[in-house]
Amino acid sequence: MREYSIGAPLGLEAVIPADLIEQLVQAGRKRTFAKDETIYRQGEAAKHIYLLLSGRAKTVLVAPNGQEALLRIHLPRNILGLTALASDPVRDADAIAVEVIETATFTRDELRALMRGQPRLADHLIELLVNRMTDFHFRVGEMMGQSVEQRLARALLALSEPDPSAGAETQCGTITLTHEELASLLNTRRPTISAAVNRLAEAGLIRKSGRKLHVIDPDGLNALYKGAEE
Repeated sequence: MREYSIGAPLGLEAVIPADLIEQLVQAGRKRTFAKDETIYRQGEAAKHIYLLLSGRAKTVLVAPNGQEALLRIHLPRNILGLTALASDPVRDADAIAVEVIETATFTRDELRALMRGQPRLADHLIELLVNRMTDFHFRVGEMMGQSVEQRLARALLALSEPDPSAGAETQCGTITLTHEELASLLNTRRPTISAAVNRLAEAGLIRKSGRKLHVIDPDGLNALYKGAEE
């Protein structure tokens, strides 16, 4: 799905085929964003759609009380900003560059014209949106029925999945999110996540190395995650 799916067991394979990606690249306008730069803000008018060409980006939902929820982390060849196609085109989250990124950018009308000319593109965008909805429903269900430790186990398994497009550069089993970001991802508090991380490390399921976490027993994490089903 070219984005980390934390709830539903969806992979990182590209939803949009390479030939359509190439057409989007040729049709879009290239733009670069610096590390931590905001691509768009929650609540503003949604005018553009972005194809991520390099680097990683994240989308973050900000609640009225200021609390943030990390929705997803996007990888190259993923699309951000599809709220521009909504009947009321308003951003429902912030999008932020995790590192220096390059995008191909389209207006709402430009992408619609591309979809009319390439019906397959419309099919794949629908698939992407359904995958995101499925992931969201899984995550809501997990919050209702699973402990923070179980949800953390699932998140670590998903975040440690190697990117198939990165080849030998991929660090399998390594997670670079901070405890604060993991807490935001799982809708809990940082001290709760820190305590859960320590318990998983003491159990030999993960290893801490500076700010990085390394999955060393994926089977053990998977067994922990499924514990509520037994």
